[in-house]
Amino acid sequence: MKVPVSWLNEYIDISDLSVEQLAEKITFCGIEVEGIDTVGATVSSDFVVGEILTAEKHPNADKLRICTVSDGVEQLQIVCGAPNAAAGLKVPLAKIGAMVPNGNFEIKKAKIRGVESFGMLCSASELGMSADHSGLLVLDPALKAGTPLADVLPPPETVFELEITWNRPDCLCMIGIAREFSALLGRPLKMPPTTLPAPSGKPAGDFVRVKISAPELCPRYIARILTNVEKAETPAWMKRRLELCGVRPLSLAVDVTNYVMLECGQPLHAFDFNQLAGRTILVRRAEQGEPITTLDGVNRTLTRDMLVIADAQRAVAVAGVMGAQNSEIADATSDILIESATFAAPSIKATATALNIRTEASHRFERTVDPELADWASRRAVALIAQHTGVTFAPGVVDEDYRVGVERTITLRLQRAREVIGLALSPETMFRYLTALGLRAVDHNDTSATFSIPSWRPDLDIEADLIEEIARFHGLAAIPDTDPIALPSKLDDSPFRAAATCRNTLAALGFTEAMHYSFLSKQELDLFDTAAGSRLVLPNPVSADYAIMRDSLLAQLIPATGRNAAQLPDAPVALFELGRVFHNTNGKPSEKTRLALAMTGPVGRKPLDTRRAVSNDEALLGIKGALDALSARLRAGKLTLAPLATPPVALEPGLTFSLLLNAQPVGILGLVTQKIRHQWRLSAPIAVAEIDAVPLLANVAKPLPHVQPIPRFPSIRRDLALVAPLDLCHEKIAETIRKSAGSFLTQLHLFDIFISKEMGSGKRSLGYALEFRSSEKTLTDSEVNAAFSTIIQTLKNELPVELRDL
Repeated sequence: MKVPVSWLNEYIDISDLSVEQLAEKITFCGIEVEGIDTVGATVSSDFVVGEILTAEKHPNADKLRICTVSDGVEQLQIVCGAPNAAAGLKVPLAKIGAMVPNGNFEIKKAKIRGVESFGMLCSASELGMSADHSGLLVLDPALKAGTPLADVLPPPETVFELEITWNRPDCLCMIGIAREFSALLGRPLKMPPTTLPAPSGKPAGDFVRVKISAPELCPRYIARILTNVEKAETPAWMKRRLELCGVRPLSLAVDVTNYVMLECGQPLHAFDFNQLAGRTILVRRAEQGEPITTLDGVNRTLTRDMLVIADAQRAVAVAGVMGAQNSEIADATSDILIESATFAAPSIKATATALNIRTEASHRFERTVDPELADWASRRAVALIAQHTGVTFAPGVVDEDYRVGVERTITLRLQRAREVIGLALSPETMFRYLTALGLRAVDHNDTSATFSIPSWRPDLDIEADLIEEIARFHGLAAIPDTDPIALPSKLDDSPFRAAATCRNTLAALGFTEAMHYSFLSKQELDLFDTAAGSRLVLPNPVSADYAIMRDSLLAQLIPATGRNAAQLPDAPVALFELGRVFHNTNGKPSEKTRLALAMTGPVGRKPLDTRRAVSNDEALLGIKGALDALSARLRAGKLTLAPLATPPVALEPGLTFSLLLNAQPVGILGLVTQKIRHQWRLSAPIAVAEIDAVPLLANVAKPLPHVQPIPRFPSIRRDLALVAPLDLCHEKIAETIRKSAGSFLTQLHLFDIFISKEMGSGKRSLGYALEFRSSEKTLTDSEVNAAFSTIIQTLKNELPVELRDL
């Protein structure tokens, strides 16, 4: 929020304080000063008021004009590109030798498209007065040519750029900031006058009828009527203040409503009363699909969740957000209805988000506007309009008020405040701070006090809020430092250590961690899986792109892998994400922690072996191997695969498996379909897996198992090659080998898978390394050979395998 210091000085006397002092005080009371700007500049004597005598089209340029300009002494020829350059205007003239403030360049004699130019006519932007560079700054026509511009322009203005947090909507206005300085400095707050003009004619209630059909969204609506409004220019000082705050002046009535909003924080709206059909204001919910063209010229479609201001025929404004073109103030407007209302903050927030509109009004309403402010702001606006133009003010006001008056109070325990702040503050000191902020003590004794909370402080709800107010106004720097007390913690940090171990292990395996938002669009989720029965849909999403809480990490990890692989062709890409997924369980939200992995390209290969194409088997075995290594490091148990009949739509049927940890299903593993990969033009398979993280991480923080002594006796290795059908899995073969090997078999390792035409269709060769060892003696060849023969015989008897020579 922009706060001109000179405007602030109207409500609180701060003329004796420097800019640095003001910034320090407001910062240390909790409002951050993001920047301090100086708007405008001190111009030299080379800048004067110039009068354009003639403005002719440049013969060699369509957008340039050759102007004859008087500086009060002589006539100068100046080439000007401003679209509003015309004979008769009084404008700023920078003569040769002048230094232009915005850009800091010197004006010199020049030749522009073959025509000599002896000076420059300036816009407000070039003089550092505002960002407006659309045309020349037009000065008062009563000024004499040659008048020093320094005597005409306002002095340079200091403007604070303040960061106002969501919980302080009362500070989104000049009076709110002045109220903070009043409490800080102990100086009185000067409120502007709201004296209404003398009324005449029939009362306001005879002009317009107001009806609120949705009081839960609009508890109060005030309308005042001005008739016979004479056309008048907005005063220069008001235009100047609006521009300093980043608001473009338009017309007197509109400028006054904007001015009052910036002054007190209550957004207002001015309607052309003669454009309101039936002389009726109806505050209602919009019809589903109801169209409206807002003041920005955009055609919008409304829903039943949105509130509109309507006349007897159609909507004339999106309540609290933006008016419609069908009732805006025009040059010919003579009768005006001034709207001042109170709207429900959640409704305005949802509407502004759904329509993708952000206005100064919605910015304030969605943070909650003081419910007692509507009438004061309405009176202030009428008083300002009547002060600067001729009007007829209809007696009275139409005030539809559905508010339920409930006084908010908070009880403060004095000793508790001292303990939290760490200072022995007296009751008088604490009372002084709180009453300076507008709080009123309704009851107090030696140990506690109950305060009535002013309507403009919706952020004060509990005792801790009052303690915070006392601390910040006493000065956070005045609170003494104390050594922290080290207490033994009973908190269990094992989940965090387990997650860290998981991340470190995957990083060591070559994976890079990815992090995504927890919400995404329906289209992104449907791309992975169309089963939407348990999805958790947000009631008021920021946008349609973030409307559903994710129920799978792969819905975001697969596209991330694809995009990275598309940018890094032929390079290995391996990503993982450890995060939460969300479901709608019997109408209630639930969440789980999941781990997802994705990899594509030659992951894990040696540097000189990256050009060979990656097969489906290699991709599946690669990600399964990463999970096996992770499971071993986490001491999670045995990880196996089982066929999955109905995989998600993003995964290949027949190449997708159910993951089982210690025989319990915990996730899925498979390959992404070619249709999905095609959007990134990837030919290499993308292998993915998603697993429940809770059982995977359950044993990491448990005590380590006892260390086994290093074997004293050597081992003996035997290799075994089998030709087996493709549908005979490795796990079944390994199980058969272990049960028949006896106690001497210590390790079993599958080191080779081989397929060739010579073996026949539907067969493959599996190579195993078997290690035999005894903890009590050195095994002999005959003992190992006996065990090995038993293994071979059992395999032939129980499984459809053939022995193959190595």
